Amino acid sequence: MNKRTFSGRTLDEALEAAVREYRKPREALNYRKLEEKKTLFGLEKTVVIEVLEEEFSPSVRTALNRIILSSGLSLSYQISVEGQILLISLSGSDLGLVLRNHGEVLDAIQILISKIVQKQGWEGDVEVDGDSFRAKVKEKLQHQAADLCLKAQRENRSYAAEPLPPHLRKVVHLTVAKFPELESRSQGSGYIKRVIISPKKG
Repeated sequence: MNKRTFSGRTLDEALEAAVREYRKPREALNYRKLEEKKTLFGLEKTVVIEVLEEEFSPSVRTALNRIILSSGLSLSYQISVEGQILLISLSGSDLGLVLRNHGEVLDAIQILISKIVQKQGWEGDVEVDGDSFRAKVKEKLQHQAADLCLKAQRENRSYAAEPLPPHLRKVVHLTVAKFPELESRSQGSGYIKRVIISPKKG
C-alpha cells in the first residue's frame, strides 16, 4: 500500500484535501491522524493525516471472483481496511459451506489473499470472515478450553483438546496460560494438531 499525507488547519480541512484528491467521500478513505502542530504562540495549528491507498483491491477482487466462480458457490464479499487489518467479509446462501470444519475453506482463502497482498507490500494482517464466524468460534473455544482446564485441575490429569489449526490452538494456549497450575503443548504433526492440557509437575 502507498501512503500519502494531507494537511490543513483542522482535521476537516485535511480530510477535504484528501477528498478532493481521491474524489471519494471521506467515509471511504482509510486514514489516520499523524500529528497536530501549533505555532510558537499557539495562534495557528496544522493537522496532518495519512491516507492509505488500497492499490491491492483489484488483484484481491480478481482472486475472490475466481474463487467464487470456480467453486460455483453463491457468495458475495466486502473489502475494508481497519488500521493494519485488511478485512474481507463473505456473505451469501452458501456461506455455511465455507464455514464447515472450523472454517477450513475460510482459512484457505485467507492464506491465498495474504500471499497476494504481501507481495504488494502490505505489512498488516488479513482476516477473511463471514457472519462473525471467527469471533463466535473463538468464544466457544475459550469456554471449551476453560472447561478442560478446570477438569485437569480437579482430577489432576491431562486432557486433550480437539485437533485444531494454528490460530485456534493459540486460543487454547492463551486460555491455559490463565491457569498458573497448568501448562499446554501442541501434539501431532502437520497443520492440524491437538493441544494437551496438563498439571505442572513439581
